[in-house]
Amino acid sequence: MKKLLERIKGLLLSVPHDKLLHFIAGGVIASFFAIVTGATAEYCVLFSAISGCIKEAVYEWRKPGAWSYADLLATILGGLVIQIEVWIA
Repeated sequence: MKKLLERIKGLLLSVPHDKLLHFIAGGVIASFFAIVTGATAEYCVLFSAISGCIKEAVYEWRKPGAWSYADLLATILGGLVIQIEVWIA
């Protein structure tokens, strides 16, 4: 059990800080639309995907070649986690 926890800890520490922030942002955006606007779970992950695309488009506009699909994926996964939590609850 201790070996498993050490492995999980190593995996979590290997996640880049930037991706973690994108993940949190996607979750916050999905939560906002779920709580404040009363949107259904499917729309919440859609809103996090749209906001991730907008953010990446702004980065690309400011600095050509800065588009990152990994950042976009992290943002969408954050929204997806909230969507799954809404389905479970």
